[in-house]
Amino acid sequence: MKGLIMPNSRKLKDLSKFLICLVCGVISLGAVQPDKIAYEEFALPFLEANCLSCHGKEKPKGDLNLLNLSPNMEDAETGDIWNEVFAQIQFGEMPPEKAKRQPSSGEKQVFLNWLDGQLIRYGRGFGLDEKLLLPEFGNYVDHKTLFDGSVKDAPYTPARLWRQRPAIYDGIWSNHYGRTPWLSVKIGSAARINPRNVVKRGPHKGKVITTRYFNNSRYANPFYEFVHHASGFTDYATIQADQASLEALLTNSEKMAEILTEGLMVKVVTEVKNKDSRHGNNHGGFVGGVETSSIERRGRIPKVFKKIVNSLDPIEKSDFNDALDLAFQLFLRRFPEEEERSHYWEKVFQRNAPLGNKMALQSVLIYITLSPEFVYRMELGMGEPDEHGRRMLSPQELVYAIHYAFNDTPAFGVDTEFESVDAYTKDSEPVIKETLTKGNPTYRPSGWMVELMREGKLKTREDVEAVVRKLLDERPGTMFPNHNSKISSVRHPRILQFFREFFGYHKASTVFKDVEQFQKREGFKQYHNHSPVRLMYDTDTLILHILKDDKNVLYELLTTDKIFTSYWSGTNRPDEIKRKGGKEKYIETHDLQSYNLNPLEVAYEAKSKQALQAPEGQRVGVLTQPSWLVAHSGNFDNDPVRRGKWIREKLLAGYVMDVPINVDAQIPDDEHRTLRERFSVVEEEACWRCHKKMNPLGMPFEAFNHVGRFRETELGKPVNTSGEITYTGIPGLDGKVQGFADMMQKIASSDLTRQSFLRHVFRYWMGRNERLSDSQTLIRMDKAYLESGGSFKETLISLFTSDSFLYRK
Repeated sequence: MKGLIMPNSRKLKDLSKFLICLVCGVISLGAVQPDKIAYEEFALPFLEANCLSCHGKEKPKGDLNLLNLSPNMEDAETGDIWNEVFAQIQFGEMPPEKAKRQPSSGEKQVFLNWLDGQLIRYGRGFGLDEKLLLPEFGNYVDHKTLFDGSVKDAPYTPARLWRQRPAIYDGIWSNHYGRTPWLSVKIGSAARINPRNVVKRGPHKGKVITTRYFNNSRYANPFYEFVHHASGFTDYATIQADQASLEALLTNSEKMAEILTEGLMVKVVTEVKNKDSRHGNNHGGFVGGVETSSIERRGRIPKVFKKIVNSLDPIEKSDFNDALDLAFQLFLRRFPEEEERSHYWEKVFQRNAPLGNKMALQSVLIYITLSPEFVYRMELGMGEPDEHGRRMLSPQELVYAIHYAFNDTPAFGVDTEFESVDAYTKDSEPVIKETLTKGNPTYRPSGWMVELMREGKLKTREDVEAVVRKLLDERPGTMFPNHNSKISSVRHPRILQFFREFFGYHKASTVFKDVEQFQKREGFKQYHNHSPVRLMYDTDTLILHILKDDKNVLYELLTTDKIFTSYWSGTNRPDEIKRKGGKEKYIETHDLQSYNLNPLEVAYEAKSKQALQAPEGQRVGVLTQPSWLVAHSGNFDNDPVRRGKWIREKLLAGYVMDVPINVDAQIPDDEHRTLRERFSVVEEEACWRCHKKMNPLGMPFEAFNHVGRFRETELGKPVNTSGEITYTGIPGLDGKVQGFADMMQKIASSDLTRQSFLRHVFRYWMGRNERLSDSQTLIRMDKAYLESGGSFKETLISLFTSDSFLYRK
């Protein structure tokens, strides 16, 4: 319960002591039941003040009399009722909004902590501490308390092992060991003859020979991307490597050990042209012919590995140590300690030596790549403890933490030079030999951050700030991502990935749309199979340009009327118009129609790379980008529930209860009624308890059809885009809105929205939910954002130099 204990609260401290004593069984109460004592001390005052007027003795609402509900939860039915009480109070459903009195956050927490302890004691669920680690419970910590300055605790992050991100593992593994290549060789080619492309010997002497190498990626990434709908973030430190992950890790490790000791298997497919071969538009100029295939080994094997593999005699420990040094450099980016040398020599190599030196060495390599240090990012805090018992991350830990905050590439390179020999040794034709001996897994040297660490210049908070500022001041990479220049080409791609995962617009391609039917529907003809990915890149570009300006970033993200189109050069070629079937069809099927723009009426030069102006009043921020609207829609219609829930959780720091298992969450189909009219069914009391927190926020986006195109009518009726901001408790923010533009302007200008956004920034880069003890870090981030004029860079600098980022305990 540490994460939820309110500062300076005597009752909470007393409650914690009581529960500890209760669990340990050190209280002697005679005939008095401990359940009743705790109930009367911590629960009954809350119930009397907030609940019993409706759920007391006389005609209780919902037939629920809380006075008659036993605190002994051994009975399943009683436990289920208390679980429901917990959820209703935790989610702010009870007391109802119209109640004369609302409990303070401190009062709620005293009651919920008591109830949580009771439920755990009787095995009726898992506790708040465990829940608060999970992405979906991030908003449970009281928002007001986080930012009001009442918490004075020194922030820190618990020491942890953080599972490698799938992208990081892929960056280490895929290019080096995750390939299934094959070499296509064609003899009798129509290619231009030069001396090196002519067969030198054998029955095909004098014929032209060409090769093409296909380096296909084919391996199982052991780490999955867990995404909870309430978070959207894929990299939480609570996500562990499960059994399936370990099995994939083992398979990959075995393949890696084989490649490093024997070379990479390459299938060589040779075709010799004959009279039946046909002309082909490929590297050999023909298809068909007499085909043969063989398996060859390719790559360069380290000499220290080769020496052990080829030896038939017992291995000297000095030779083993040379091999172990290199293996540690390749995978752990460090040298082994003496204790590790003894362990790998005695417990791994020697025990497997009876299977042969090659197998023994492969076992060592496999063992290293299955070690926690390779599978996890280790954040233990290796510095000296301070007066709060916290330890600062060591310089090496800081390199990992900072580098992985910006990139998905390995943090350390391989700085040890080592000699290697070719696995392929045959005296084959030059073009074949060149292919099978050229290229090898590339081990790049470490970068400038590692050099600073080695020079002793990455030890203090000031050192970290200097490094982070240097990273953020680097020239931007690609500002216009597309399928040829993906997110990895963007400078510091983890920053753009944050906005993808926060807004969730990159999931547009996962929402099925019946594009074959769209060619018959007005307002949908521009949407095709490639549209969702193109729209994602449009939004990527918009965000990158807002970040480049770095002024009032969040407000601009939520209110901008600018748009970018990634797949239009600005020209309308006559041949393209003709191919589309004339001007009318060219216009209505053009990508710009997603933004209600006519390409023949827009002046745009792709070389200028300027933003386009959306039609007046039609686009207000990322939430009106077609990519976001599609990603938060259904297969055949809009989804105001999903959109409203997103706003409630991401921008208003709220939460909504999950759909009860006994509720049929279906909206009736009726082709004669608008979606808003069909949604009237959820206004019944049983449904409206939850939907009232979502629907009024999602309905303003009915101004767009379900592929994100602006509209003014639906089924011939004017679209009703009215809505309401509710349940924030903030004067001036709560209230009715006339449409999406009115709503987004109000939300974007709110302190609550800015602070809710900062909480998600914290979660993404810290890989965990914020706790009350992180209050000072969040306040510091908020101050940095405001004082810098809304700079996202300054916000990140504040986070990366915070105690939450730097200290472990």
